[in-house]
Amino acid sequence: MKSRLLFLFLLLPLLAGAQTYTYSTIVYFGPASEGGPFFPIAQPLMDKQGNFYGTSEGGGTFNLGTVYKVAPDAAVTVLHSFNGPDGQDPLSNLARDSHGNFYGTTLQGGAHTYYGTIFKVAPDGTETVLYSFPGTFPVGGNPEGGALTLDAAGNIYGITTFSMNFNYNGGSIYKLTPDGTFTLLYQFCNQGPCPNGDDPTGLIMDKAGNLWGATAGGGANSSGNVFMLTPKGHLKVIYSFPCCVDGPVGPLAKSGSNFYVATRSSIYKVTAAGVGSVLYTFPANTHPYGLFNIDSAGNLYGTTDSETVFKITPDGVETTLFTGTESELVGGSVILDKAGNLYGTAQSAGQYFAGSIFKLTPN
Repeated sequence: MKSRLLFLFLLLPLLAGAQTYTYSTIVYFGPASEGGPFFPIAQPLMDKQGNFYGTSEGGGTFNLGTVYKVAPDAAVTVLHSFNGPDGQDPLSNLARDSHGNFYGTTLQGGAHTYYGTIFKVAPDGTETVLYSFPGTFPVGGNPEGGALTLDAAGNIYGITTFSMNFNYNGGSIYKLTPDGTFTLLYQFCNQGPCPNGDDPTGLIMDKAGNLWGATAGGGANSSGNVFMLTPKGHLKVIYSFPCCVDGPVGPLAKSGSNFYVATRSSIYKVTAAGVGSVLYTFPANTHPYGLFNIDSAGNLYGTTDSETVFKITPDGVETTLFTGTESELVGGSVILDKAGNLYGTAQSAGQYFAGSIFKLTPN
């Protein structure tokens, strides 16, 4: 009897620590014929009033993509419909400045048709094309990755992946000033071996103005790097992933002095000093998406292609918070609010397979 009581006593903290979540849908997007958002791939952005902002790959007046707003009462507003010359296929997350303007990239469209744009959308929906990528070497085009990076002076930083006629060029890092001056800060090599890496996956900026990022390929072991680019354009390889690892599939996330990045099978932790280690390895046939978020305690939240939402503690303990179903899809990433609720987009949810924004509420 005493042994059973002792077992239950030891089990109670585990039971108390288990967290379950309730799934709900904030909004289902309507059919493409209505001109609303359709197939929202990007992670939503949430303001203090509970409004959601994001991009959709399709939908809008021309079915070439939108920037949208969803109010707390689920009212959907298309802030901008892309028409081709001003961009097409917006896949990136939105970045927002202190004036409420939104910035992002389109994969295609623009003045050169195929190579994409950098755009700005004002709070009233006025869109401005800040730059059209030429698709020619060495600038390239077809920008991918997470959100653009903005500094306090209003400069924009981002990455490209391709050059003219879709020939692979290793990728580049660029800067766009508020007056429209475009500068190529760094060009990754276009033919291996590439010790400094190739195919960058996104950027974040530290307080000193250094840009940190990861590359999906290249490096000492041809498995990708974590790098730092100084304001003067000097690139330093911080860490090279081991041989035969599928390289990073998304941008870095930062907590304290540590960086985290997803590969196809694992989450890696890399210190600013260049020490890398596997934080967590997912089960076979389960692959994390590249974007995840970190709370104030250093816990990581993300999703997998097995329709699971996970939490990983700073010491590598994983908890599956929710497993989606055909009627409760969870999409490619989640964000969290101060109350611990998680939000994300599901790309083909709903009656019209147009997508949705969902919420996971802790019980």
